[in-house]
Amino acid sequence: MASSSSSSRQMKHQVFLSFIGEDTRLNFTVHLLQALKDKGLNVFFDEEKLEKGEELSHALSQAIAASYLSILVLSKDYASSQSCLAELSDIMDRKRKPTDKHIVLPIFYHVDPSDVRNIGGTFKTSFEEHESKRPIEDVKRWKAAFAEIGASKGWHIGGKSDRFETEYIKDVVEYVLKKLNSNCRSVSEELAGIDDQKKKLLVLIEQSGIHVIGLWGMSGIGKTTLADAVYKEVSPKFECSLFLQNISEKIKKQGSESLRNELLSKLLNNTPSIGYPYHERLNNKKNTSCL
Repeated sequence: MASSSSSSRQMKHQVFLSFIGEDTRLNFTVHLLQALKDKGLNVFFDEEKLEKGEELSHALSQAIAASYLSILVLSKDYASSQSCLAELSDIMDRKRKPTDKHIVLPIFYHVDPSDVRNIGGTFKTSFEEHESKRPIEDVKRWKAAFAEIGASKGWHIGGKSDRFETEYIKDVVEYVLKKLNSNCRSVSEELAGIDDQKKKLLVLIEQSGIHVIGLWGMSGIGKTTLADAVYKEVSPKFECSLFLQNISEKIKKQGSESLRNELLSKLLNNTPSIGYPYHERLNNKKNTSCL
């Protein structure tokens, strides 16, 4: 069975985060970054993006190519940055390629999506400045990408909604996990009959009183593959989750206490010690899942 180029290409990051530092670096963007990392996602975040920027560096272009998904935080000064526009253009080029299957999610942060789509408001002024300094072909390419992302479905923060930004961030993270899980299925998950088996396990999980489900069978028949497929399906519904493999071997090598500490450190984001109140912290989690 042949795999697609996007699944066979080595991906270093799950998410590429595009933003302009002056607008959101110390508030919304850093909170979104932390929420994504808390879910165990590898996020490319340009730590040096403090100025309005110039050309798209080779490293940034490589980071975009090595990411499954891009999130663009479109704020009022985004179009003033040449590097942001170059990033956006490169991201949209990859989105258009059917072989790349690159996912693009825009967040309209205190800007009107119609102003992005129609290049109006302060964005018009920014592009006029670029036209006076940059080759016209560059600006045309940036305008096309900007208008295209403005017509894309995303989140509008700062409109008439009375929701907290933390609620939007939660929605974004859940959506990202859902898209990544559906987009990044391995070739092994395409094995005949696995979807039927997965559906049966999902029905069991939804039943009240079910806390542990065992998969029993000889080695090599796909138990781990099936468990991984189920985990990818249900993990976005939980506040914290973890997929542990080869438990018996790990207990023999490092002992049960070491494995317990590994489990708790990943679920609670720090290493427990003697007297550590991990029971209380786990109880404070709305949902916890381990497979």
